Amino acid sequence: MKFTHKAYLKPLAHATKYPTGSVNGVFLADSSSNVVDAVPLFHFWSALTPMLEVAMTQVELYCKANGLRIIGYYEANERLEDEALSLVSQKIASQIHHTNPEAFAVVIKNRNINSDSVAFLPYQFKEGQWRVSKDAFSEKNAAFSLENSSSPTVAAKALQGGVSSKIADFDNHLEDIKADWLANKAFA
Repeated sequence: MKFTHKAYLKPLAHATKYPTGSVNGVFLADSSSNVVDAVPLFHFWSALTPMLEVAMTQVELYCKANGLRIIGYYEANERLEDEALSLVSQKIASQIHHTNPEAFAVVIKNRNINSDSVAFLPYQFKEGQWRVSKDAFSEKNAAFSLENSSSPTVAAKALQGGVSSKIADFDNHLEDIKADWLANKAFA
């Protein structure tokens, strides 16, 4: 999976906007399986099934209208050092995997958000469970890569510049229907 800069930055902006709680969202891919975008879902109702179903239906309609598909799931845990894929996240990622065998999950490494290191810890479904993808984003592992190798540095500068305030998720949309949570055009 090759991540565009936008697909790398948006989840980090989402996590940075809500640093004291967990956040989650989905990754979108084009027909070539390039990860081209991310849609932030929740910062408040991260495990509420009815709202998740509504949000996922909206994302699927957005994908259909834009020639995209849901290919992955991300979460940033509320604890700084927590890099485990939560049980709720495993269930959501498994639902995505059920419809798309290429599906993956990412846990955001909170300690790496504002650094030059990649802040994504990808998980793949292997042998009936979600496992960390070893050596991800390295030359040893071509399964996960960044389209632009300078994305971590560029993202860190953007986050320090306050770009996080521009991200909207589905929770924001529930509070203000004008919130641009699907496209987040400020990140185009």
